[in-house]
Amino acid sequence: MKDDNEFRDLLREAFQPPANAEPGPDLWPRMLRRLDRGETRRPWLDWVLAAVAVAWMVVFPEVIPSLMYHL
Repeated sequence: MKDDNEFRDLLREAFQPPANAEPGPDLWPRMLRRLDRGETRRPWLDWVLAAVAVAWMVVFPEVIPSLMYHL
């Protein structure tokens, strides 16, 4: 029993709770403000992928049914 108490004390010393364990500020109000601004930027990679998909369908029209199935 004494060994258990010693072991428990050693664990408490080794794993002390962090000093600033409180959660940070809430992100939801910032997200609502960002949505209200109406910013809808599309990354360039999205446009490149869309162009590649269209080109792929033009060059290989037989893949259109399988592409539509996976969407």
